[in-house]
Amino acid sequence: MPYLALLPVVLLALLQAIWPEHALYLALPFPAVAFAAMALVALVAVLMRQTEWLYWLAVLGGHYWATQNGLQRPLAEPEVAALQQVLPLLVSCMLLGLAVLPRPDLPSVPGLLLLVACLLLPPSLLLLPLADWLSASGLPSALFERPINSIFLSWAHLWWMSAWFFLWLALVSYRPQDPAAWGHFGTWLAIMLFYLFMDRPAASGWTTLAASLVLLITLAYRMLHLAYMDELTGLPQRRALQGRLRRLGRDSAVTMLDVDHFKSFNDTWGHDVGDQVLRLLGTILDRQRGMQAFRYGGEEFTLVFAHAQKKVIKEALEAVRSEVENYPLQLRRDDRPDDHEDGRQHRGHGSKAETVTVTISLGCALRQPGEDPEALLKRADEALYKAKKAGRNTVVMAR
Repeated sequence: MPYLALLPVVLLALLQAIWPEHALYLALPFPAVAFAAMALVALVAVLMRQTEWLYWLAVLGGHYWATQNGLQRPLAEPEVAALQQVLPLLVSCMLLGLAVLPRPDLPSVPGLLLLVACLLLPPSLLLLPLADWLSASGLPSALFERPINSIFLSWAHLWWMSAWFFLWLALVSYRPQDPAAWGHFGTWLAIMLFYLFMDRPAASGWTTLAASLVLLITLAYRMLHLAYMDELTGLPQRRALQGRLRRLGRDSAVTMLDVDHFKSFNDTWGHDVGDQVLRLLGTILDRQRGMQAFRYGGEEFTLVFAHAQKKVIKEALEAVRSEVENYPLQLRRDDRPDDHEDGRQHRGHGSKAETVTVTISLGCALRQPGEDPEALLKRADEALYKAKKAGRNTVVMAR
């Protein structure tokens, strides 16, 4: 569950709200701990080849640098007050841009330039005459100076932070299972938390530490996801299946599923179309209820049932077989426009795209008393072989 990445931010917010003057906030030697946490995240990201996390880490590091050198003085100073207004807005825009725009790969030259920009843009505000710019902007000074209670937030801050919050919620709702999306959201939340509690001891250090933990958790979840999930179909892969088989109950069943004539299909239409077939199967199997689907390998899939009701299982498998058979898989035409807008305008006009029919064979075995998972899987595979011999596009239940 990737949303657990928000836990460090939630815990810190609760601690700050319940025990605002607790001695714990002075227990860690900041800024050393904050820099060490960010260095650890960078090391893990590089070792795991998840270098896109470095962009977020650079923004976080740049923000910490700016707060340590620019917001540790009284807000009565015009330049400090101006930085407190502009810095969170700049960082929010940077983080949102990283979330929605394509990012160059690292360590390419464009990627390194973007990384340096992410690190240096927040502290570069320290060199600019922000107070003069805000005064010349014509905006009412009360808009920026009026605090909410004793928290150093203006009403303008509250308005746009709320807008950004709901925008981030919309983004993570669009990609609910993507750990990176929750990591991006959690990093932004941690940084914004600093502006809620910036009058508290070591607030910048603690919020930076919380953001680093968010990134570390999402990194760990991403690697777990890559280890157990098949990237092409979106289904759990064989390693996850092995763990599931070890937890099989006494009443259970296993089905082996295979795409008919898949090799000939690949030879005729190409591997891109073959991948299209596998993605289609992944989509169909993932939305089935009452069974758990895994990609066993190649064009083979495994379905696990947590019960042994033969009639119910047979009906469910027949429904899957029929849905695949009756799905008109549309192939990409050679003359299809590469430009998305041109393709949208020409959709429905001219020659129709060619469609092909895909069929599958399924072999199912109900678990017998005392039967180990390996033997059960082997019987399901033997039932699949019988389905192939029976002419394919059929379901065979093992005896």
